[in-house]
Amino acid sequence: MIYLFDLDLTLWDTFDKHGNPIWAKQLIPPYHVNGDVLTDDVFSKCTLRKGVAEYLIHLRKEGHQLGFVSVGSYFGMAHSKQPSIRILELFGILRYFNGVHVLEYKTFNKAQSIGSLEGKIVFYDDSPKNFEAVKDLTNVICVDSLNILDWSQLIGKNYD
Repeated sequence: MIYLFDLDLTLWDTFDKHGNPIWAKQLIPPYHVNGDVLTDDVFSKCTLRKGVAEYLIHLRKEGHQLGFVSVGSYFGMAHSKQPSIRILELFGILRYFNGVHVLEYKTFNKAQSIGSLEGKIVFYDDSPKNFEAVKDLTNVICVDSLNILDWSQLIGKNYD
């Protein structure tokens, strides 16, 4: 089975120093990590949601393919330098993503990308718009990440 994840507002939440929500692509290096919290050069914070790492580890141990499909790309920046890629690396979870790595600019069509994949897919996202766009894909199960308080609670959940 393929497990696809959005990044912003799905695997992590990001806020400026005043507590206003921002996108990960707005973070400014250098980054400092303390557990599941990354702080940037201007004191913005990115927090990995509770249980995300444990859930990803579990899925990989079960032999699933993990990927991400995000429109959180900083326009014109090399993939390896993208803040979201650096965050995945610094949280130590990039290595669990053995499937598709899609990080594109906001005009990218997630549904089209997901529709090109074969096999059963579990798609985690925070956007009703994205769920609506893939509703006709019979091989896709959508999971609203905003309803997940602790990702480790999903361990053992069967989407078959």
